[in-house]
Amino acid sequence: MSVLEPLRPRGSTRGGVHVGAYRFGIGAGGSDWRWHAVDLEIVGPRMADAVAGGGQRGDVEVFSVCGTRAELVRRLGQFTYGSRWLSQRRCERCGWVVALNRGTVEAEIELHVGAAGDGDTGLLRQVFTSVLADVAPGRDAESGHRSDLLAHAALHRPTAIVCERCSERSSVAEVHGHGVTVCPQAQLVCGECTFTAGRWAGEREGLSTGECVVPAPCSVLVALARHYEIPVGGRR
Repeated sequence: MSVLEPLRPRGSTRGGVHVGAYRFGIGAGGSDWRWHAVDLEIVGPRMADAVAGGGQRGDVEVFSVCGTRAELVRRLGQFTYGSRWLSQRRCERCGWVVALNRGTVEAEIELHVGAAGDGDTGLLRQVFTSVLADVAPGRDAESGHRSDLLAHAALHRPTAIVCERCSERSSVAEVHGHGVTVCPQAQLVCGECTFTAGRWAGEREGLSTGECVVPAPCSVLVALARHYEIPVGGRR
C-alpha cells in the first residue's frame, strides 16, 4: 500500500484485518511494563499489509505514541478513560499524547489532580495550565516537548495515602473506630518519589513500604512552580 493511500474508515475491514472504531488501542511494553497507547491509524494498515503478504499481524514491529516498543493487545479495546485495564500502570506520556489529540485535556488534568483527593491544593492544576499556555503544540498524536513536560509533572502528582491497616481494610471506621471517616495518619506524598512495592509484593503492589516517603509537593513540582512563578506555600 502506498503511504498516500487514504485511510480506511474506522470499523471497516481491510486485508482480513478489522479497523477498530477508535484510533488508540492498548499495548503493553517498556522496561517497567506499562500500558501504552498504540496509534491504530499507523499500525492497522501495516498489519493489513503483513497479512495480505502471507505474514502475521505479530510480524509487525509496534511502537506506542510515546515511542516505546509495545505489543498491541487488541482484546483490551480502546486507550480511554474508564478502561479497567488503565487503572494502574498507565503510561503518563501516552496519556497526554492521546488527550492532546482527542481534546480531552480537562479530563486528563482531573485524572491526575484527583490522586490528591480532598488534599488537592490546586498547585498541580496550575502547573498543567501554565505548561499548556507556555509550550507550543507538537506533532499530532506524537510525543513532544509539550506532552512530555505535562507527563513529567503528572508523574510527580500529589497522592493521598493512608496507614497500612487502612490500606488493607474496606473502611477507615473498621480500623480507627465508629464515626471516623478520614484516616488520622493520611498523608499527601509524591507518587513518583515515594518508594512503593513492586510486582513482587502481590496485592500490595503500589503501596508505600514506609522507608522512603516524600511529602508533596516534591522538588520537581516546586521547581516547575518557581519557573512559572506559581506561589508554593506562600512563597514564589
